[in-house]
Amino acid sequence: MKVSLICTVKNEEDNIRQFMNSIIHQTRKPDEFIIVDGGSTDNTYNILKEYAKKYKWIKVYQVKGANISEGRNYAIKRSKYDIIAVCDAGTKYKKDWLEKLVAGFNGQVSFGIDKPLAKTKFQKILGRKLCHKFKEGSSRNMIFLKKIWEEVGGYPEDLFIGEDSVFDEKIKRKGYKISIVKDAVCYWQMRKNIKELKKQFYNYGFWDGVAYKKYRMLPLKHKIAIILLTLMFPLFLPLFFISRFSLSLKIEFVRRFYYLIGFWRGLLTIQ
Repeated sequence: MKVSLICTVKNEEDNIRQFMNSIIHQTRKPDEFIIVDGGSTDNTYNILKEYAKKYKWIKVYQVKGANISEGRNYAIKRSKYDIIAVCDAGTKYKKDWLEKLVAGFNGQVSFGIDKPLAKTKFQKILGRKLCHKFKEGSSRNMIFLKKIWEEVGGYPEDLFIGEDSVFDEKIKRKGYKISIVKDAVCYWQMRKNIKELKKQFYNYGFWDGVAYKKYRMLPLKHKIAIILLTLMFPLFLPLFFISRFSLSLKIEFVRRFYYLIGFWRGLLTIQ
């Protein structure tokens, strides 16, 4: 099978070489690797051009101002092959990741498994909460037929975050078979501290709210979580004080509280 691997990047100078090297040293190389830079203001784009000059199967484009969806759609439109694999910067891929992902591909849509890239105690605790082997991945670790992307209208370009949730929901509603390839492993960089975690989950919630308002699409588990968290809102103050005595509880509180606040602001924001 011929596979086009695609990704978007922006201002990833600190970790772009780690990411690129994990792709270059795959046991099964992609037949082409298309990278779209959204207008980096650091040295990311120049570093990528170095790789493209050395490896002819790597193609780099810069589309200034492109968000994640726009970058992915741009890359897929320029892809040669009928099978699309998607990866993401801020990650490191196991050496046999693409080989396993392609071997386990069900012929329609498949996800690999995300594991945490963590060094500190904070990151390790967070990683245990976010990554486990029975959870579907995201578009940082995915493979699908190009015709399915075309049928659902591509990634939604009016969403800056959470675009992959809407993309996945559109695929599910079309009735396509989705499977998990448990040995196709991506190591996902965990946030470093509570401040970064607050921003991450507020943004997740905000754009899920915007997405639900625009598309009336949200994974069932997200809907259930929002209902339960909203009903529990009066308990958040005592839970906040309890969470101060445990890093694990504090991380859990921040994730839930800031996601909920973000969701309702996104849902109620006039755009």
